[in-house]
Amino acid sequence: MLQITQVAFRRRLIGAIALPIILLLSLSGVSIWQINRLLSAMHWVEHTDQVIARANGLQKLLLDLETGVRGYQLTSKPHFLEPYQQANFTINNTFDELGDLVSDNPQQSQRLRQIKAEQTGWNKSISQAIARKQKGETESLSAIELRKQSMDVMRNQITDFIATEEQLRYRRNQTVQQTTGRVIFTSIILSLAAGGVLAFYIRRQIAHVSDNYENALKTAQVQTENVQLSAQRLAALHDIDRAILAAESIKSLARTALTQMRQLVPYEQAFVALFDFQADTAEIVAGSSTKELQPLEGTKMAASDFAPEQIQQDFNYVKDLTNVELYPPVLAQLHSAGMGCCLRIPMLVEETLLGELNLAATQTAVFDAQAQDVVIEVAAQLAIAIQQSLLREQLQNYALELEQRVAERTAQLQETNQELEAFTYTISHDLRAPLRTMQGFAQALQEDYTDKLDSVGQEYIQYITEGAVQMDTLIAELLAYSRLSRAQIQMQKVDLTNVVEEALKQLSKELQEQQAEVTVAKPLPPAMAHRSTLVQVVTNLLSNAMKFVQPGIKPKLQIYAEDQQDSIQLSIVDNGIGIAPEHQERIFRVFERLHGVEIYPGTGIGLAIVRKGLERMNGRAGVESQLGTGSRFWIALPKAVLHSNDANDASTPHSDN
Repeated sequence: MLQITQVAFRRRLIGAIALPIILLLSLSGVSIWQINRLLSAMHWVEHTDQVIARANGLQKLLLDLETGVRGYQLTSKPHFLEPYQQANFTINNTFDELGDLVSDNPQQSQRLRQIKAEQTGWNKSISQAIARKQKGETESLSAIELRKQSMDVMRNQITDFIATEEQLRYRRNQTVQQTTGRVIFTSIILSLAAGGVLAFYIRRQIAHVSDNYENALKTAQVQTENVQLSAQRLAALHDIDRAILAAESIKSLARTALTQMRQLVPYEQAFVALFDFQADTAEIVAGSSTKELQPLEGTKMAASDFAPEQIQQDFNYVKDLTNVELYPPVLAQLHSAGMGCCLRIPMLVEETLLGELNLAATQTAVFDAQAQDVVIEVAAQLAIAIQQSLLREQLQNYALELEQRVAERTAQLQETNQELEAFTYTISHDLRAPLRTMQGFAQALQEDYTDKLDSVGQEYIQYITEGAVQMDTLIAELLAYSRLSRAQIQMQKVDLTNVVEEALKQLSKELQEQQAEVTVAKPLPPAMAHRSTLVQVVTNLLSNAMKFVQPGIKPKLQIYAEDQQDSIQLSIVDNGIGIAPEHQERIFRVFERLHGVEIYPGTGIGLAIVRKGLERMNGRAGVESQLGTGSRFWIALPKAVLHSNDANDASTPHSDN
């Protein structure tokens, strides 16, 4: 009986001990599972914070890329590319780190790949723009606008990326809170089942976990607020940058910068002063104030009143105005206006001091380190914009000066043309009249007094007559060359076949005298030209081809046309004496002759008329030749548009002798 009682006691004792232990182990297992879920949820909240921090870092790198490139494009100075180069060096690592963090989120991964692809295209375009800038080439406005649109697309995408992560963090925070509630509920059950001591211990652990979570949550909230403030600051600086670039005059640039900057730095007085070191003056170009502005906008002061050497070398920007006698006179005016401190920032472009950005307030706490960073960045952007405006004004002045010079040169050219026309009139009338008189009397003397002159006298009269004829021909060709320079040329569709026939008709007498053989490949295609000028050009080429042949050889001319890519080329091939390659360009100049008049007659102007006429008709002229093998003179004219009727009339080319 005692043995049974002991066994039962042991069973009850074992049961009394085992049951609570089993219950405690079961409830502990449930509690551990809930706590693991809580820790996992907290881990994902921390993971989301890391993603947002990396995304904001990427957003800052994009801004550095754009800022560095803009500074270099405006100034052409390589050191402005440092922010761009540093950001470009690290941006790929940032993309990779951010990609690893969001690898579990297909939507964000896809969005990140789009941003990276857009950035790769933008970077390729900007690399080409930098290369063109280094070569001194000017970039088109459309290319700049396309890159700006690309950068705006990247900003919008990264903003959407961050917004998505913030929503995800909010949902995960909700999960943490819900999991915390479940853990607390489990803890209450554990406290009822395991007793007060165990319950007290568990509650303490849960409370400890809750405290850690709250601390982590507070830390995350502080970090989020800092990130949001940083993002707001970057956005505000970007707005200031865009507003500065949108302004036109220096005054509007400065006013815009001061107005936009008030959103970030709540100053009470602000002004922008520009220095003119040649005149030793400083001018207040723009100002902003909550009350009466000191010094007044538009005021000109001595440059020494600002102590520009001091502000350029002094890194302690914030000045206490209690001891104004230690600072330049301009600060005394701020002190008289009730200001207690000021923030003086030099506006520098490549170590060149342009002016000073000055902010003042009654309390020194306004200009903390963050405010100083903002104002320094705005001053740098404003300095670049002002330098660009100054260069634009200088360029406009140069343009006006150039226009004035062009007007003066045009007036001089018109006066010269008038004198040339008067000279041409003199040659045409006053010079040719006595020449014809001399020619007429020489012919009369030869006809009426031939029997009274010996052979020498008759030979002299013949020389006089031939010289007068040659001089009259020379004057006529000079007048023709002059008229080509001044005549109004109206281009129209011209039938080359008709032009060649007209030129051959004018030279029919010379062709018969020299028994020349002419072959024309008909029909010749139409071209755009001035008909009378083209007839003169072809006539001169044919006359030149018949003239320069060996004595005793009959001239043989071949005329044909070729349809080229953007022109019609008319060629005249002869069997003449040929032209050495080194002389082929000379023959198209005025008065350039390769042979004496006694061997081959002429004035040396015919081919010059050919080139001048082709230039007036937007054409070209040239020659291909070798000594002793003849020459091929060619002219190229713009194509004429073929109509359906013209195409139907066209047939296979044939030759006429």
